[in-house]
Amino acid sequence: MQGCICPHPPLLIPEVGGQSRARVAQTVRAMQRLAASVGEPDTVVVISPHSEGYGNTHVVRTSRRLRGDFGRFRRPEAAFSYDNDVPFAELLLALAGDYPKLELVPDDSDVLDWGVMVPLSFIEPQTIVSLSIVNSYAEHRHLGQLVRRCAEELGRDTLFVASGDLSHALTHEAPAPYDPRGKLFDDEVVQLMGSGDFAGLTRIDPILLEGAAECGLRSFIALGGFLGDDAFVDPQVLSYEGPFGVGYVVARFGPAPGGKADAAAEA
Repeated sequence: MQGCICPHPPLLIPEVGGQSRARVAQTVRAMQRLAASVGEPDTVVVISPHSEGYGNTHVVRTSRRLRGDFGRFRRPEAAFSYDNDVPFAELLLALAGDYPKLELVPDDSDVLDWGVMVPLSFIEPQTIVSLSIVNSYAEHRHLGQLVRRCAEELGRDTLFVASGDLSHALTHEAPAPYDPRGKLFDDEVVQLMGSGDFAGLTRIDPILLEGAAECGLRSFIALGGFLGDDAFVDPQVLSYEGPFGVGYVVARFGPAPGGKADAAAEA
């Protein structure tokens, strides 16, 4: 089983980013290296902080075909669609009751958000599963564990994509008001991910977290639940940058097919 952390700024899409895409060239290269390293998994499970949910209840999409575009970013021609792994989604729902702190419901909407589409524009999956986050941080680990259990029961070669950005408060041009805690938060997350220490994410100082204005930590915690001990297999932070005042990190974890992760890291 493999997992990765992917940022999701829409400007990574060429039609959206235009000339501004050059300012995230490091992230683009890292995403290309990541895509080369993960091979062609049967199913790509994506958890996005921008997928519609219900506050304290996770949502899994159940439509057979999932689609979306970047019309809200004035580029409707940048459109994507994917086959949903419906048996995977159905098994998630069937087994969710075994996790007392976890609430998961189906949603027959076929709409994907940019938090899903941006990473998948690089990875090009065969089938996908789309999940939403909830308010609480810690319980995302149970969701990740459930995804791992389903992948193993179905015999799916699965890639878990934790979509999310780090602090939105790194500079005075950032979307959130500048806060010096933003960079401290980013530095701590990047350091933890460099060693595969997902448990450390749940121990981040709440005061630091309060100032970070982040959107990815819940996704990352879910990834840790999915990976388990595989989190410590060759963890690689492929890039980190924050050119627009938002922290973008690309990282991968777990055994890669044919040793591709090492080759990609050296490219």
